[in-house]
Amino acid sequence: MTRTALIIQEDIILLRILERLMMVNDYGCKAIRSLSDLNIEDQEVDFDVIISDILFDGIAPLDFVFQIKEIIPHKSLMIVTNMGQRKVQQEIMSSNNVTGFFAVPFDMDDIQKLLI
Repeated sequence: MTRTALIIQEDIILLRILERLMMVNDYGCKAIRSLSDLNIEDQEVDFDVIISDILFDGIAPLDFVFQIKEIIPHKSLMIVTNMGQRKVQQEIMSSNNVTGFFAVPFDMDDIQKLLI
């Protein structure tokens, strides 16, 4: 059975890098730029991992994390973001909904260590 990944990242370069990382690690991967690009069928997939940014217009980072938890079934959620504020990272990690938080620039080996 193929492991599945969803990547949500507005930055097209990061999106492509993360998509390639997942494919190299034998994940079936869907890469989108925002939640509005998600279709109904995607919301029925139980993704093994979601890798997402937290910087989206109109929603606070912590609210976004809780929204992901509610609308997309998944086993693991990792954040890859340009927002490196320590306070935001601590809030998100303390929510116990996130497996890893990586501020750009990041080491891809650190992400690979957390893959299911």
